[in-house]
Amino acid sequence: MCGRYVTPAEAEIERYWHIGAHDSGLWARGSFNVAPTSMVPILRMEVEGQLQLVAVRWGLIPFWWKKAQVPSGTYNARSEEAGHKPMWRNSYRYRRCLMPALGWYEWSDKEVLHMQAGRETRQPYYLYCSTEPVLAFAALWSSWEAPNGDELLSCAMLTKSAAPSIRAIYGRMPVVLSPSQYDAWLAAETRPDEVAHLVASARTDLAGHRVSPLVNDTRNDFPALLEAL
Repeated sequence: MCGRYVTPAEAEIERYWHIGAHDSGLWARGSFNVAPTSMVPILRMEVEGQLQLVAVRWGLIPFWWKKAQVPSGTYNARSEEAGHKPMWRNSYRYRRCLMPALGWYEWSDKEVLHMQAGRETRQPYYLYCSTEPVLAFAALWSSWEAPNGDELLSCAMLTKSAAPSIRAIYGRMPVVLSPSQYDAWLAAETRPDEVAHLVASARTDLAGHRVSPLVNDTRNDFPALLEAL
């Protein structure tokens, strides 16, 4: 389960996807330790066929949600079930988006660190693609009307079985799309079977290295979190 990742700066997103500068300032420097329920950048396709960069809540709220308290644990959607489970089904078919990223963190089930005062924690890793400076996670988005009438945009990251190169670290990973897949992923007319093929053929050229357990604390947000131990 991917619960932390690294976002590029807004200018880096705009350069990579060749979209005009918006100067929103929301992600001026990006973040090195993004956690669920944070506001994050996504790219979605407008009706006119233009890419749109917007801020959304990481943790999907389906359009039909009726409770005042939003659902918890909806920041990841298993790709194997997203096409038929009610929580994800509508977004999987009609509202797909990209989550720009530099990489993500995962914690090894097999490596335990002994911290001060006898505490134990799992060894964190930073996972990335060594040949691609910016990545795009396949994701779903939704628009929900809160009880006070406000619109809240939200998203969930799609996950799948980990690529062979990083499977020893953790068994799941985000669906990391290749640039050649972006247009088909974002297009509303892409059929469900084609969507499933995009997930199955997503990139696997990934690597990882151990990083400091400082990443465990969401208040820590600085470049040194990415440094290899």
